[in-house]
Amino acid sequence: MTLKNKKVDLHECYCNGVKPEIAYEYSFRINEKEYSTRKQVITGNDLHELAGTSSETHFIRMVVKKGKVEIGPLIKVDLTDCGIERFIILPYEQEVIDLENCFCEGSTPIITFQYLLKINGDKYKVEKEKLTGAEILALANKNPKSHRLRMFTKKGKVIIKPDQIIDLTECGVERFVAEPLDCTEGFISDNPFKLPEEDFQYLKSSPYIIDTIVEGNKRWIIFREFKIPKGYNVETADLAILLPPHYPTTRLDMMYFYPPLARKDSAPIGALSNQSIEGKRYQRWSRHRTAANKWNPEIDNIESHVDLMVSCLIAEFDKR
Repeated sequence: MTLKNKKVDLHECYCNGVKPEIAYEYSFRINEKEYSTRKQVITGNDLHELAGTSSETHFIRMVVKKGKVEIGPLIKVDLTDCGIERFIILPYEQEVIDLENCFCEGSTPIITFQYLLKINGDKYKVEKEKLTGAEILALANKNPKSHRLRMFTKKGKVIIKPDQIIDLTECGVERFVAEPLDCTEGFISDNPFKLPEEDFQYLKSSPYIIDTIVEGNKRWIIFREFKIPKGYNVETADLAILLPPHYPTTRLDMMYFYPPLARKDSAPIGALSNQSIEGKRYQRWSRHRTAANKWNPEIDNIESHVDLMVSCLIAEFDKR
C-alpha cells in the first residue's frame, strides 16, 4: 500500500500497543465518535473544528496510557506519537464532577477530566476514571496494611479490597471511608440481639455455610470452614461471632475458632481462652477495637467486624 492510500486508526494502534505510522490519513475518536484528518500534526483548534465546538465553551483532554493530558487551543499534537487512545471534548462546566453531588441527584457521572471523591469527610481530586482500593486509600495517606476501604453506594456499604478496581463513572458511588485495622487484646462479655437486614443480606451472599445458634442468652453466628490466613496449623476452621444486646448500636467484639488455632512456628499467641459453643471447646481470641477505631453503627456491621478480625489474624505475625 502506498503512502497516498494508507490510513491509520489511532485507537487500533493504541489497543495493539504499536506506534502509528506516517500515513496519508489518520482516524481517531472524539468522545465516542469517529473522525479523520490528513494532518499528521493537529492543534486543539483543529479538534474543535472537527467536533463543531469552541475553545471558549469546551475543553479538550487527550487520553493516553498515563491518563489524560490537557490540550489547549494552540497545543500541537503529533498523531504518530505512540499511545493516543482518543480525545475528550466537553463543556467547561463538566470539567470537574463531584461524585457525592451525582449521588444526591441520582445522576450518572460522565467521563470528564477530574473527579471529586470524598474520603472520611475530605474531598480529593483525581484524573482517572478507574482507581484501585489501594490508590483511593493513598489519596488520604492511608495504606492497606493499616486501613481498609469501605465504599458507600445506593446498594449499601461495601468493603473494597486493595487490588479491586472502582469505576468512578458508575452510578451510585457516594463516598469512601478509610477505617483503621487496629485492635487490642482484652475481654468483654456480650449477649444476643436481632440481626439487621443488611447483615442478613451479607450472610446470604457469603461463600460459607452460615449457622445461627442460640444457647441460653447468647446468640452466635458461625461461619463453617472459614478460610484461615497462612501461617496457622489449619487452613479452615469454624468462626463464631457473638452478637451483643442492642446490636448494632452495641459493638461486635472478639472471635472464636474451632478447632483452635496455633502458629506453625510454635510462637505463642496472646489473650486466648476457651469458650463452650454447641458442645465444643472453641478458642476465644480477645481482640477489641482501640480508641482510634471505635465502633460506628452507621458504617460497621458483621462484614466489617469479620474483616477486622481477619486483619488481626494476619497482624499476629507482626507482633511476636
